[in-house]
Amino acid sequence: MPLLELFSGLGAAGIAWGGPVAAAVDQSPHANAVYAANHGFAPKAWNLAGVRSSQLAGLAAQRWWMSPPCQPFTVRGARRDLDDPRVRPLLRVLELIAELRPAVLAMENVPGFVASATRGHVRESLMASGYTLSERLLCPTALGIPMRRHRYYLVARQGGNGLHTTDFDPAPACTPSRPLTSYLDAAPDPALYLPEATVRAYGYSANILDGADPLAVGTCFTSAYGRSPVRAGSYLRDLGGVRTFSPEEILRLLGFPASFAFSPEVPLRARYDLAGNSLSVDAVRTVLREAGVLDAA
Repeated sequence: MPLLELFSGLGAAGIAWGGPVAAAVDQSPHANAVYAANHGFAPKAWNLAGVRSSQLAGLAAQRWWMSPPCQPFTVRGARRDLDDPRVRPLLRVLELIAELRPAVLAMENVPGFVASATRGHVRESLMASGYTLSERLLCPTALGIPMRRHRYYLVARQGGNGLHTTDFDPAPACTPSRPLTSYLDAAPDPALYLPEATVRAYGYSANILDGADPLAVGTCFTSAYGRSPVRAGSYLRDLGGVRTFSPEEILRLLGFPASFAFSPEVPLRARYDLAGNSLSVDAVRTVLREAGVLDAA
């Protein structure tokens, strides 16, 4: 059955799904341009806070994926939760789920979502609509990928046995199945290297990886990477000095295929934003497969 991608971004969920995608919805012009260039069709630029039932019903999808904005729940944000206007699209989608009852719903968010009032509202709404829920936390390091990106995942099935499950115990990290160097550009752009003054100013607090270390694991890359010097992602030290990772390298760590490319008109700052807001394809695929959802693709 085809998948509907809500808050679709770069289309990582569709890549993980591996089957047909009925439609995608996102309001970011940059994300939609990159999506169209790589997936062959453009997402619908609908504001989900005001979307009509007939619009989603007309897409004829019984498998829904959504990655709603994480800013209301992030450690670095104000954590306004339900009071944040960026939650409104999610609340509207929940209303439409109660009405349209797709067979399967899955979603992703940051770990801070677990303790939020919004999660409580999501659970109550889905259970009242007859869904059986499975919730978990998963990091790509548990899959042998040398990048931390701890995330909350939910899979909800219409009907089921009514036995809701949660697994918020972090799975142990594995030794990287591939070294970090295998994800890197063959010839990094010289513009990625930091000035020595920046390294001296922030090197004590920045996470700088040794490019020669086969066990090196990067920290989570956020949309602030390339703008905020600390707590936004790792840096790499190689023979040329200390540098940022390129957006393309981040996408490889996220599991995007080698054929995936940014549209030429998308500026570097926007590429970092899009990569930092994207999903781990490998983690999403694992969640969907272990929930038995991919079997129905």
